[in-house]
Amino acid sequence: MSKSSHPKPLSTEVNRFVESLDDDAREYFEERAGIAEYEAGLTREEAERFAMEQTRVRFKLATF
Repeated sequence: MSKSSHPKPLSTEVNRFVESLDDDAREYFEERAGIAEYEAGLTREEAERFAMEQTRVRFKLATF
């Protein structure tokens, strides 16, 4: 995976999850988080957690 220019997630749990993603899943995560934060008005931490769950569902990833 290439080095990302995205900011590190605020939560340690979300950061571990994001570090495990391939480029496509990471891009999906970042898009969901951005939309949730800026369009839905969630805090950044809430948006990242929401995006993590959406990414898990979309890419059929197990929770850890």
